[in-house]
Amino acid sequence: MKLLNSNTMRKALNILGFIFVSSLCYGQEVLVNLSGYRTISDVTKKSNYTKTNLSLPFFDDFARNTPYPTPELWEPSNAISNKTYAINPPTIGVATFDAVNRKGVLHQHLTTTPQPADTLTSLPINLNYPATDSIYLSFSVQPGGLGYQPSPNDSLVLELFSPSENRWVRGWASSVDFNANKIAFYNHLLNHKDEKSSTKLDSTFFTVNINIDNPIFLENGFRFRFIGYASLMENATVPGYKTNSDHWHIDMVYLNRLRNWDDTIYNDIAFRKPIKSILKNYTSVPWTHFADAEVSEIKNPREFSIVYNNLGPTTWNVTRRFAVTNLSTGNEYTFSGGAENIYGYEEFTYTRPFDYTFTSAWPDSAKFLLKTFLQTDFDESTKHLRYNDSLVHQLNFYNYYALDDGSAESGYGLFGEGTINAMIAQKFYSYKADNLVGVMIYFNRSYQDANNEPFKISIWADNNGKPGELLYQRSTTRPLFTDSLNCFTVYRTDPVSIPVGNFYIGWQQSTIEFLNVGFDRNTNSRERIFHTLPGYWTNTQFEGTIMIRPIFGKLYQNPTTAPISTTSNIRVYPNPASEKIYIDVGNGIAVNSYQLISITGQVIESKSVYQNEPIDVEHIPTGMYLLKVNLANGQSLTSKVIIKR
Repeated sequence: MKLLNSNTMRKALNILGFIFVSSLCYGQEVLVNLSGYRTISDVTKKSNYTKTNLSLPFFDDFARNTPYPTPELWEPSNAISNKTYAINPPTIGVATFDAVNRKGVLHQHLTTTPQPADTLTSLPINLNYPATDSIYLSFSVQPGGLGYQPSPNDSLVLELFSPSENRWVRGWASSVDFNANKIAFYNHLLNHKDEKSSTKLDSTFFTVNINIDNPIFLENGFRFRFIGYASLMENATVPGYKTNSDHWHIDMVYLNRLRNWDDTIYNDIAFRKPIKSILKNYTSVPWTHFADAEVSEIKNPREFSIVYNNLGPTTWNVTRRFAVTNLSTGNEYTFSGGAENIYGYEEFTYTRPFDYTFTSAWPDSAKFLLKTFLQTDFDESTKHLRYNDSLVHQLNFYNYYALDDGSAESGYGLFGEGTINAMIAQKFYSYKADNLVGVMIYFNRSYQDANNEPFKISIWADNNGKPGELLYQRSTTRPLFTDSLNCFTVYRTDPVSIPVGNFYIGWQQSTIEFLNVGFDRNTNSRERIFHTLPGYWTNTQFEGTIMIRPIFGKLYQNPTTAPISTTSNIRVYPNPASEKIYIDVGNGIAVNSYQLISITGQVIESKSVYQNEPIDVEHIPTGMYLLKVNLANGQSLTSKVIIKR
């Protein structure tokens, strides 16, 4: 079954973020929506605002190599700048709105009713011009992309600020109904609605152009802001359903005078896609294995591939420049890709062979910076478009193998009856006989950390292209959250001798709950992923890569540690109960939420708890249940509960 480029599958994904949710009492392979973006760094310092208001033109296509929209144009925001979560953006980079903050945790104020989530606000702009100057604000918008499709009640909103009246005015909004294949745009300034139909809503960028001619906006100090309205999933049958949701992506934000309603063409050359890893199979290999891997992983001569496009009708003569910098020595190797014409609206793919020797001054690692940029005789009036004509990619060699690109667009795991003791494995190839000493796993965050469930890290030998003999299994552990958007969880293992050839790493379920492990949908390793849902090893149905990485040689990463626990006991009383139950975990620690789970694995109830209030069980049928409570200190505890009348 195809996942990417399949409208049917995307509709299935949108049903509470899961596949086959109608068969919850049976074991199943699960793919859920993204729970947190992985970015370069978590920049939390408040930026310095410009002392003087911005001047026109205002343009941002989010092509700068920063994890968040540039503070030169925008106030600090939870919206992120990225190159991996939208589908076919006009230029490299978009700004993405979702339901989580910079640490990947759901905004605490969200409910099942749409509420403002991520907001992106421009810095003050001098818009002191007459209405006759024909000022327009345009941008491109895409719902969903590789993220989670917004529900019909959620929306992306544009508001405009009047300095003289000191108030925000709703100017535009969009909502989307993927079941009906329709997207609606509301221009509140004109009281006009426009609706479009498409079977490719989440892979299309729609252009919006708004005339700003009301005098209350045409002042010095004007601002505008985008607000993503998001909501939590109402159905709480499965712990972790309440996770990140409602993704919108924007690009090509352009505010200027002397424009018109159909002025949406940009006279520019821009990169369309990020630099791909020059490795054939991996995105990274251990540096101590590189000498053995180089012949198989890197072509000789090496190849540098780029994709760029002409955004307008003008023919450009484009010179392509390249550079490789060895970060261990600082030495830079530059070379040209020559010049060539690119015609109006043309997309151009170019591959430049080059000769370069990868060496490092460091004994156990290496870093290389791959850079490319385009040179044109551009018009001085369009210099504000320049950021999209350069790309940078850092090629790292540490002590692990990586198949993923470090970007989790979804979450993967198993769920349901029959998944206890089920296993998931992803195939790797070791180019050198060595000791595996650790495993890195990226976990998405879910509501109240509902995926904080026990599992066993497992390593298998190869058996004719599938997992074979179990070489190692770590005692039961749990997901550990790093409270950061750019860090894998690191687990130490006993040294495991891995010969040259195929091996497999993954985990064995200890419960029926899914772990929500990061799933990279930009890199397809479907043929490498196996699970034992039918009782034997079979390939996954999903295209992507599980974000799990084996560490070799020396574990110089610090293993991730669990939060300091101040309690390990739970007392539930009365037990048996008929009307209410009380939870006592001691030491004054608050209970944030609970799930009541039947013996068949069905979540009967999942709710938040306020001030350790009692839980009403009058409506719960007689029987034995598992009560899972999530504490304010990040710990999860369980207890058996009997309802009896």
